Amino acid sequence: MPARPTGPPTVDRSEEAERLWTDRRWLLYTAAAASARLPATMLPLGLVLAGQSATGSFTAGSVLAGAYAGAAALTAPWRGRRLDRTTLPDGLTLPLIGGALMLAAVVAALAVRAPVAVLAAAAAAAAVATAGAPGGMRSLLPVLWGERTSTRAFAGDSAITEITWVAGPALTAVLATGLGTTAPIACAALFWATACLLVRRIPGRRTPPMSPAARQNTVGLVRAVLPLLVLNLSVGVNLGTLDVALPALLHDRGEAPAGSGLLIAALSLTSAATVLLLTVPAAERYLARGAEARRSVLCHACYGLAFLALVTLPPYAGVLVVVMAAGCFLGPAVSFTFALVPRRVAPDRHSEAFALFMSTNAVGTAAGTLTAGLLTEHLSISFALLVAALPLPAALAAAPALRRSRPSHLPGGTP
Repeated sequence: MPARPTGPPTVDRSEEAERLWTDRRWLLYTAAAASARLPATMLPLGLVLAGQSATGSFTAGSVLAGAYAGAAALTAPWRGRRLDRTTLPDGLTLPLIGGALMLAAVVAALAVRAPVAVLAAAAAAAAVATAGAPGGMRSLLPVLWGERTSTRAFAGDSAITEITWVAGPALTAVLATGLGTTAPIACAALFWATACLLVRRIPGRRTPPMSPAARQNTVGLVRAVLPLLVLNLSVGVNLGTLDVALPALLHDRGEAPAGSGLLIAALSLTSAATVLLLTVPAAERYLARGAEARRSVLCHACYGLAFLALVTLPPYAGVLVVVMAAGCFLGPAVSFTFALVPRRVAPDRHSEAFALFMSTNAVGTAAGTLTAGLLTEHLSISFALLVAALPLPAALAAAPALRRSRPSHLPGGTP
């Protein structure tokens, strides 16, 4: 096998490179990113179903899913920091194959009806192994594409994430129904193994030089991206709130609570469709450099504002219109926020920075779920749905900080 290049790849600024969907590197990245992220969208439901099938208890299933989600959220920044010290994408192969092997161990443990503690430990180990992989993948975007194209690349990356969140649970349901409850977990292992093969074909970078920022602790990194983390946290709270409040709203209206799944899917689909439009070359004029912060704040504010309409407890058709309208702002809000990260963080902290967003979003989702449950139970559904509008005040709070602070690191530059 020929040796891989050790130097950083040359950023292709040609017209062909700007047309992402005809760029071979982009197609490889898309396939690898989708394969790496699908397991994370399959396993929450897959582990619940597998645990219930093995033990007869949904509580056991929730323990497995909770162990996986908690381990991923807690260890993602640490795993991302380790990836920042390695050659990418080569450094992603070991985490991905390790995660696949841990899922194979989960399948084997389910087959022999191992204790719940053993199953939870294996699920947590799979999460720890792959926790930094999504951030490591995303950190390649500013390396592979120049500043003119990188914002659209982040938009396409957000579309990939939205699509996997629609496809993952649906694929899990189909596999569990047709082949048994261990099939989704086995399929997730295959996806990670496939991603391991694909990432090795993506052009990479050598380990970045150790900048002064690399010697700072995580607190310094958090300070650099704090306004962006506030926006990201608000989206996590929003999504967690919707997971609880939408079923409660439908139940209150005499509808089947399961219909909330279609509403969440509609949110993700409109979000994905909108950011896909931002990947085309015609969007270049709209994505003029220098306005990323303003676009991020505006999209978060509009996203939160749309959910204020749910406080009136509209019928199903009205809820569908609201979530589809909100979805038009969700994907762009996330992609514009991610596009700001390379401008504020040294290149040798990118993986850790993106991993922080994963952890923050997970914390926000958990907080939103808990808050919405308490408000629905003890106050009203309207109060719970009001929490879903949190991105609006979060955008208003983050805007002054984003205007005051200036990027301290440029892509590929030195601090």
